[in-house]
Amino acid sequence: MDTNEYAGITPHLTVPSTDEAVEFYKAAFGADELIRNASDDGRVFHCELLINGGRLLLHDDFSDDGQTPTALGGSPVTLHLYVADVDAAYQRCIEAGAESLEPPEDTFWGDRYAQIKDPAGHQWSMGTRQEDLSLAEHEERADEWSRGHLG
Repeated sequence: MDTNEYAGITPHLTVPSTDEAVEFYKAAFGADELIRNASDDGRVFHCELLINGGRLLLHDDFSDDGQTPTALGGSPVTLHLYVADVDAAYQRCIEAGAESLEPPEDTFWGDRYAQIKDPAGHQWSMGTRQEDLSLAEHEERADEWSRGHLG
């Protein structure tokens, strides 16, 4: 195995149905399926997708008590993806069956940004860089934003 294919962090998600998740990720993010391994009963214990050059690993929920975000009542984890056009990517996600958490908007850090929840309950954020800020500009905007939003 060439570990260079797994540069950076590689998320590994538990989903209620790998088949449905793969179809969503293909429609929403243009994912390419690289490999899939299934048990004798048809449940998927390993699936690899390629999204924007990064790997996403998936598998069906094999637990007795449900270990997906939906079964657990949500997840504090958000997966982030930079895209060429956040408005178009957000729309593709909604059309593929995602729930809108935050429609696209311009942010203080220079991105156009949106959030969705996929049908398996995983939260995703996505952004398109609109302007490159210096550290000082970023900190100034963050301070101003926090005064208006965090008290």
